[in-house]
Amino acid sequence: MRILQVGDLHGSVRAAEKAGEKARNTDSQVVIVVGDITNFGTLGEAEKLLRLIKERSGTPVLFVAGNCDPPELLTHAPADDKIINVHSKSFNLGGYDFMGVGGSRETPHRGTWIEMSETEFSQIVSSLSQLASQKWILLTHNPPSGVEAARSSSGLDLGSPSIRAWIERAKPLVVCCGHVHEARSISFVSGVPVVNAGPARDGNCALIELTENKALPRLERL
Repeated sequence: MRILQVGDLHGSVRAAEKAGEKARNTDSQVVIVVGDITNFGTLGEAEKLLRLIKERSGTPVLFVAGNCDPPELLTHAPADDKIINVHSKSFNLGGYDFMGVGGSRETPHRGTWIEMSETEFSQIVSSLSQLASQKWILLTHNPPSGVEAARSSSGLDLGSPSIRAWIERAKPLVVCCGHVHEARSISFVSGVPVVNAGPARDGNCALIELTENKALPRLERL
């Protein structure tokens, strides 16, 4: 299976269009969107952007909300059955289980729309842990702690210890995250690749090749 990963569109229609086109041109089987679809926009705006990606790609779109998305998107189920919110749930596609964690940790500047405490992250992780299979992929807006994907330009680690502990314990094939714009990277937690594709708004994405028990990610441009 080939996955196109994007995130941090922040309301960019052009990024959504290019993401769909990139997925089609690379024969990707699914597009995953790791949050901040809007820039403090509406539920309707988020749905419009997700639908645009689906129409241009011709593939299913799996997503989680980010901290700059409307709060109702966190648990919203779009009417289109090819656009799937995987926050706090598992969705099987092509023999792989995709599980998601939306929102972010409390940010240094506070005041964004979907922020959670580490306790809340831990509760979500605990409920999802019961669903983890041998072949699963984690979509999370917030990166795990202790990796390049979580490091801000000022050196702060914006990652979640709860998400990291889960990765170390349950070993997904790959972790797809966003949130920290300047931390575009591929790093590893206990051998598991952690992919921060960088903001799609700036033309960034990643392609991930899934084999039976391995993920091979690479950073790309839209």
